[in-house]
Amino acid sequence: MQRAGATTPSTSPISQVRTPAPLARNNIVTYLATQFDGLDVRGLSDVDSLVLACVSYYQLPDVATAARTHEGMPIVDLYRADWFEGLTLGLWDPEGLVRLLGAIVASPRFRTIRLCDYVSETDFGREQQFSACTLRLPTGDVYVSFRGTDNTIVGWKEDFNMAFETRVPSQSRAVRYLERAALLAEGRVYVGGHSKGGNLAAYAAAMCDQATHARIAAAFSHDGPGFTRETLSSPSWKESAGLIHKTVPRSSLIGMLFEQQENFSTVESTSVGVLQHDPFSWIVDGVEFRRAEGLSGGADFLDRGLNDWISSMSQAERESFVDTLFSIFYASGEDTFADLHGNWKTTIPAMLAAVSKLDDEERGHLTHAIALLADALIPDTVPLGILEPGRSASIRQPDITPGDGPSEQPVSPSEQG
Repeated sequence: MQRAGATTPSTSPISQVRTPAPLARNNIVTYLATQFDGLDVRGLSDVDSLVLACVSYYQLPDVATAARTHEGMPIVDLYRADWFEGLTLGLWDPEGLVRLLGAIVASPRFRTIRLCDYVSETDFGREQQFSACTLRLPTGDVYVSFRGTDNTIVGWKEDFNMAFETRVPSQSRAVRYLERAALLAEGRVYVGGHSKGGNLAAYAAAMCDQATHARIAAAFSHDGPGFTRETLSSPSWKESAGLIHKTVPRSSLIGMLFEQQENFSTVESTSVGVLQHDPFSWIVDGVEFRRAEGLSGGADFLDRGLNDWISSMSQAERESFVDTLFSIFYASGEDTFADLHGNWKTTIPAMLAAVSKLDDEERGHLTHAIALLADALIPDTVPLGILEPGRSASIRQPDITPGDGPSEQPVSPSEQG
């Protein structure tokens, strides 16, 4: 187990048109196709958790009314060809998610699961994107699954807000959801998520009431962003740290975001760079993830660079940067990054017009933050006066010791998968 250094939430939205990561020879799909023992024989593992965390990504249609009740619906009823497009629309790997659903409903381990209490909420006023479901397991236990960030602009704005807010709206909503799920559950309670969903799972497990906390068997964060210093220093977090199991790929960027980190273990992936965020690229040997010896040298350099960037800004500067950046995205007139990309002939001019209307102070905050980010990440010595008149910066070379493993060049956050 390791404790990571501090980093920052400078991410870019998942591209809606990209080549999926190569299918791992042994990943969570092949795991489901080859491992048939029930949960009563072999308990819930972190591999199982990643499978169940991905279930919350499915966008259930309005006609799936039973899934929105406590009684729920059999998960096998989701596997309908006429639902596939809607279930996965705009997500990071629609074909992979359909394959995963097929493997789940065919698996003796999971095919009797009931999907219950599904919610999906977007609140533009509160800058909140939240979705969750409760999976009733054949053992009588439940797994509360929190969705990661979708492709909405407001969802990504909430993620960026974590840079300067100790408790964003989705974290508060996750606590309330978990407490209600535990109140209704008969057996033990597991909670988990991938990406932002992992952050929500860890936060809810740490900040829930004592009655709920006593019911939690484990909380899983799969490459979920970290937390503010205030959160990790709280008594509630310290009391809950032993419950939280965090896994990140060897070249993790998303899971290393924010200033402070939980303990974590590292897994091998068939992909490279930030594309290792894709859960289908995580390698499974038998019933366990293939473990790696720490982060790669390139990822460690990138994460430390991002830490330098966020540490160089005050909380007020972070807030100003995020607000200014997203005011430009909102000027596109679209609600999702997919639509922003698809309608680029109108959105790009609208965004450029918004930039031209920024006052000197707003433009200064934006260019200053970009310059600091470049200062933290570009592995060379270059002048940055083009970004900030009157300022140049010396950019250090990555401090990577030979023998640390494959040396990876830092990957632009815009390539995040």
